[in-house]
Amino acid sequence: MAKRSTRNKIRFQSIEALSDLKRAEIHLTQLAALADDTSPYINDNLPVIMLALSSVISALGSFDEGL
Repeated sequence: MAKRSTRNKIRFQSIEALSDLKRAEIHLTQLAALADDTSPYINDNLPVIMLALSSVISALGSFDEGL
């Protein structure tokens, strides 16, 4: 079996990080759905977290294109 190059390892790690962040976004969306607007704490804080996560996902997506 051929040894994977460092470049491929780096790209793999970046792709997996993006995948994990997208999965986290799905979990937070499900959390919001489960809360069903019954928790003021979740309603106040979760949108900010999701917006920040969305920005990180977008930045990492752009970063991936450069690799």
